[in-house]
Amino acid sequence: MNHRSHKGDQDQKKLHGIVVPMITPFRGKGMSEVDHEGFEKLSQFLIEGGVNALMVNGTSGEFLMQSFDERKAAVRTVVKAARGRVPVIAGISEASTINAISLGQDAEDAGADAILATGPIYYKTTNDGLFGHYASLLKAVSLPLMIYNIPSWIGYNIPAVLVKKLEERHPGRIYGVKFTTSDLELFLEYLRILKNLVPVTIGADALILSALQLGAAGATVGCANVLPGDTSAIYRLFVKQRYAEAIEAQEKIDGFVQVMGLGTFPASLKEGLRFLGLDCGQVRPPLVPLGVTEAKAVRESLSWKKLTQGSSATAAGK
Repeated sequence: MNHRSHKGDQDQKKLHGIVVPMITPFRGKGMSEVDHEGFEKLSQFLIEGGVNALMVNGTSGEFLMQSFDERKAAVRTVVKAARGRVPVIAGISEASTINAISLGQDAEDAGADAILATGPIYYKTTNDGLFGHYASLLKAVSLPLMIYNIPSWIGYNIPAVLVKKLEERHPGRIYGVKFTTSDLELFLEYLRILKNLVPVTIGADALILSALQLGAAGATVGCANVLPGDTSAIYRLFVKQRYAEAIEAQEKIDGFVQVMGLGTFPASLKEGLRFLGLDCGQVRPPLVPLGVTEAKAVRESLSWKKLTQGSSATAAGK
């Protein structure tokens, strides 16, 4: 295992701003192949759009639809495409600690800057088991760990006090938190408990600005796949204290955010990218592409972008 120092480039690599959980481009019959050329084009499009970090193998990336080898190869492709311009966070979420460690060690060897993990998937453990899961990852992999709390998908909440305990036991090793929730009261509890200890990002696309106003370090949101520049503008305007413009920027993406849940996620993200000129294939079965009515709603939500874009997405797809 390549235990590298992660103390250099602290400002750039500290969790902040807009992190994009990348979709995984597929191609071939039944979406049977990962499109690595598509990954490279998407990475370039997102970096040019101003995002602060790339995340591979998250929920938007259909990670559970892929083999271990595909997931490992995806990390290597994105690390290479990023060329150190932004941090790359590798998702390693798994049901078993052993499998998560294997993915984490490979991500470290591939040159990722951090790893991302939900709690164990499908099987539920105790808080002691959850703490042990994360502690084992930190022991086996020297990369910083980003904790992914998504109760609506995993089926349970990761207590903020558990994250605090991990940081206290492993100082400086917790990269941050992605908390996907529409419950701002619960999100605020996270911010209070982890204040000055661990950066917390919101995973709810409609609440980026609201979370920043409460003290979030940024947002980790799927809409940034399709609207990287417009989503990043919310953060940039907020930190510059241009609050009225930040509100307008949040409102600008709201139409697309409202249709993101159509069909089987992340089908709407891939439809949006296709509409703007960057074809990343369809979702992998048993997920299904959007129907005609749903696809039309996505396209209509982005019609303003199609009319005003300077062809950056199209250029990236050439």
